[in-house]
Amino acid sequence: MSWTRDLAHGLAQYLADHDVGTYRPSGIYPEHETGIVIGAVPQSPSRIVALTPYLMVADPSQADDIVGLQVRARSAGPDPRDALDLTDAAFDALVGAAHLQLDGVVVHLVELTGSAPMGRDESGRYEHVTNYQLTAHHPTPNRT
Repeated sequence: MSWTRDLAHGLAQYLADHDVGTYRPSGIYPEHETGIVIGAVPQSPSRIVALTPYLMVADPSQADDIVGLQVRARSAGPDPRDALDLTDAAFDALVGAAHLQLDGVVVHLVELTGSAPMGRDESGRYEHVTNYQLTAHHPTPNRT
């Protein structure tokens, strides 16, 4: 696997271990579950947490990168409080977390960078997005 793939998988499993939702690498969930997915937001299940990591800063001389993480939460229906509960659960698990070993990737620190409502999707389900900054160790052949 690649470093980013390992990081995304590790983050999804970490959030599942902290009872934010259920993570299945297959991405297949029964409607009653809160699914944790990587990347695109599926139509089902209704209640979802989608994770998208993205590189922000990569120093050419040292192996610690700044990685952004978008956490998109969607409620099962039009009530925004459900998505806010998911947002808070992810926040509680992530902010201030340090020295994490996530599927072989070392994350030194997780910080919040911003959070905003997204309104409702085409099915009327409320969505909220939160962005985090991760300082993570990413050795490459040119950086140690």
